[in-house]
Amino acid sequence: MIRGLILLAAIGGIAAAARGQMTGSIRRDTAPIDVPDGRSTGDAARAISDNFALCIVKRHYPQVLKTLAGPQDAMHDYKFLPKLMDAECFTGSASVGRSYGTSDVELNTNPVSFRGALYKALVRKDFSRRPGTMGAAPLEITGDNAPIHRFADCVVRADPADTLKLVLATAGTDAEPAAIGALRPHLEQCTPTGEQMAFSKGNLIGYLAEAYFREADASKSTGAN
Repeated sequence: MIRGLILLAAIGGIAAAARGQMTGSIRRDTAPIDVPDGRSTGDAARAISDNFALCIVKRHYPQVLKTLAGPQDAMHDYKFLPKLMDAECFTGSASVGRSYGTSDVELNTNPVSFRGALYKALVRKDFSRRPGTMGAAPLEITGDNAPIHRFADCVVRADPADTLKLVLATAGTDAEPAAIGALRPHLEQCTPTGEQMAFSKGNLIGYLAEAYFREADASKSTGAN
């Protein structure tokens, strides 16, 4: 089980907590920001996280790509994902704080959710106007969660159009269940025989976003897109 990763806004460095858990802290002067996203849960919290991730991707696109190009495992995510935090995305002119009417924002998340939000943002940036294409063969997938990523890859390749609709949908809107309904046959077909897979809605969308971006980006890189 992956433990939670708490990302706190302020302006400054990254600190490692005990037992491998990472806490990202960006500090403004010497006073930490009083941050409130733990007050929002479910779809509302996902929307905040998605907006934060989109800000990071827009401001640090090459760094995000480099970080996510590492191993698809929890230890990598605990070590490197907190380093992507940017105070401007909490408190700047286009920050989630400004969007929600406050200068102070707290984001409580975990490596799986944060990784998924970053991939949603990458898909939105690179493929919202021009959908990606899939290569002739699926990408080779290894790592701690290879079965989950192969499942997501199978769904994406079976129905890239509805996957893109789901990934681009705003958290909590009617577009999400509509797209999930369209994908349901593929979700069932791509589940290995005799196995069961259970995800939260947010994590499912995150895995699909990662698979879509990796497949479409690989196809784009080879000139097939």
